[in-house]
Amino acid sequence: MALVLSPQFDFRKTYFLFAGIAGVNPHYATVGSVAIARYAVQVALQYEIDPRSLPQDWPTGYISYGREYPLQYPSVVYGTEVFEVNENLQQAAFLLASKSNLNDQKGPQEYWSKYTGGGFGEAMATKAPRVVKCDIATSDVYYSGTKLAVAFENTTALWTNGSGIYCMSAQEENATLEVMVRAAIEGLVDFARIILVRAGSNFDRPPPGLSDWEHLRRPDKNGFMIAIDNLYNVGIDIVRGIVSDWNCSYQRGIEPTNYIGDIFGSLGGDPDFGFGSITQGRKVDPGGYNLDLAAAEMQRRKGFGLRAMLKQPWLWQDLTILFFLPDANSAVVILELNDPSKRHGHSVQPDYEALGPAKMSNEALSMT
Repeated sequence: MALVLSPQFDFRKTYFLFAGIAGVNPHYATVGSVAIARYAVQVALQYEIDPRSLPQDWPTGYISYGREYPLQYPSVVYGTEVFEVNENLQQAAFLLASKSNLNDQKGPQEYWSKYTGGGFGEAMATKAPRVVKCDIATSDVYYSGTKLAVAFENTTALWTNGSGIYCMSAQEENATLEVMVRAAIEGLVDFARIILVRAGSNFDRPPPGLSDWEHLRRPDKNGFMIAIDNLYNVGIDIVRGIVSDWNCSYQRGIEPTNYIGDIFGSLGGDPDFGFGSITQGRKVDPGGYNLDLAAAEMQRRKGFGLRAMLKQPWLWQDLTILFFLPDANSAVVILELNDPSKRHGHSVQPDYEALGPAKMSNEALSMT
């Protein structure tokens, strides 16, 4: 934040390449692979229950804020849950990075070979390092283990309406992007000029035959140096490509055709994940007025706390809608659950707009 606020610099046409090491999902890539991401998802921004005290049929102890069961969309958000960057720039960076010569060291190869069988099948863990397009899961906790990794895979898909693919972990990504959103609101940076790069230095889960703890403590993963080397190899090729094509393309910018920004819609437009813009598509005014987002979000929680459930098609079969006002400032939904036994255990559908038939009650309840 101090850097972008400095009057010594003009960052309005600057490209920011954020790079770091990561835990890599062995189903999508291997140690030394480099991911160019579209989404960064703060997967651990949830309630957490000690896994030793979970109901037997629960897959995870993580529960979205405002909800009662795992794998439900949060009805309470803080603003840093999901960030989406310029998909067209992601593709341009991917094409530049795909020309890079990636380091492929013997030490990590010995560990990759363990990821066969046991559900991994033709997992990419056993292949050579490559450049991939997939997404980042951010957590302050350095996690390791199959159940946690699978839970965060599901969270990434759920919170991005089914379009995000978790393949790399991170700790600081969403904090950095929150700074960039605030700077973009003030006109200090162009959020469309952000590139997210992560290189796998270790796997996020163990191979068959090892416990989560054994995997975390194994000294022979040997992935740190290859990740650092390949971050440089990819990063320098992206930078060279931008510089060489500056006058023709990059000076004026790569125009995004997707939504970019945070889950609130702070930079304008309507997020293709979450509840949509809380400013009705308008960019937040500069000068510190982004603090008004808190008031707007609290107002929305009053009326839209159950809207996430309405966007899960399986629920329409089990609910009676008693009352609905679709006004953004006063929407109220009263739902009657026909079968309480169906309150959890369903998989969430990625197409949240595919609303099925609803059963309207004859009893209209007026409410202010």
